[in-house]
Amino acid sequence: MTLPVRLSGIGISSSTDKGPRVVGAGSRLATALSVLPQGGSPVRLFHPIEEMALLAAYDALSVAGVPLPVGGDGIGIALGVDEGIDGIKARYYQGVLSDGPLGASPMAFPFTTPNTIAARISILLDLRGESLTVCGGNLSGAQAIGLAMETLREGRSDGVLAGGATSVEQEFLDALCHVRRPDGGQPRGGACLLFLEPQVSAGKADGMAALIGYAEGFGKDDIRDAIQCCLEDASLFPEQIGSVRVASVRDSCLLSEALRQVGVNTPIVRSPASNLYSTSFPAAVAEAVAPSANGTPGAILVVGTDCLAGASAALIQVGGRQ
Repeated sequence: MTLPVRLSGIGISSSTDKGPRVVGAGSRLATALSVLPQGGSPVRLFHPIEEMALLAAYDALSVAGVPLPVGGDGIGIALGVDEGIDGIKARYYQGVLSDGPLGASPMAFPFTTPNTIAARISILLDLRGESLTVCGGNLSGAQAIGLAMETLREGRSDGVLAGGATSVEQEFLDALCHVRRPDGGQPRGGACLLFLEPQVSAGKADGMAALIGYAEGFGKDDIRDAIQCCLEDASLFPEQIGSVRVASVRDSCLLSEALRQVGVNTPIVRSPASNLYSTSFPAAVAEAVAPSANGTPGAILVVGTDCLAGASAALIQVGGRQ
């Protein structure tokens, strides 16, 4: 059995459906900014996705008891973000097309590269460990968690902030309509970051939630393969699964069939955050370890898919229960 990974802190933030500003950001953001290593200089956040990601990171580290600012090279970040910057890029390039060099906003330019959000969090919170950015649409946040688990299991880090950040803007929704994949929703956003640490020993959850398995699948049987490999990674049998939480799924029938093939026959709960793309999978993990989800015995399986025949699965053990 590979070592489980301790889930020591969770941070979640979201925007409203009616506007881009972050829910409850005022006082929380002021508190977060007050501890940042800026030498007294004011911090300017360019876009709500920065606010959401920063608040989620700040909350996750605070819950885990990590002193801020962090300093040192022991803690890194693995962040899934893709569609969250498409609106910024679209407006930036439209400005260049319309006005030439004068239309190139120096504030927006850094956000034309996907790793800007992870870099900003690293700078603002003084994280000097390994920084990873994943751009894989719906599964970006899931893949970031998988990379963080691999980093911790291999002993390359003392801790990793892992998850996703999303800002679905009108430009992205319009683009989906153009390629005949309409979203059907309104502009929205969210961020969910988990603070993960190495587990002391296999099979020991230390009274806390632990990620005990992770796997990905691709191609025709992607969902089945991801679930099967995740069970093997955690050294669990299908009957040890207490419930299934769906982060995002392109076809409920495909998921049901994959679970049947693997031998998992337990209640299925659809995450209310399933429309948050990169953030959906980390948010489903966070929901799985919430007190309201702790009544079902056994491990919790989180499953997510994308539109390109890809799937991710993670297994969570809450509070050491078997």
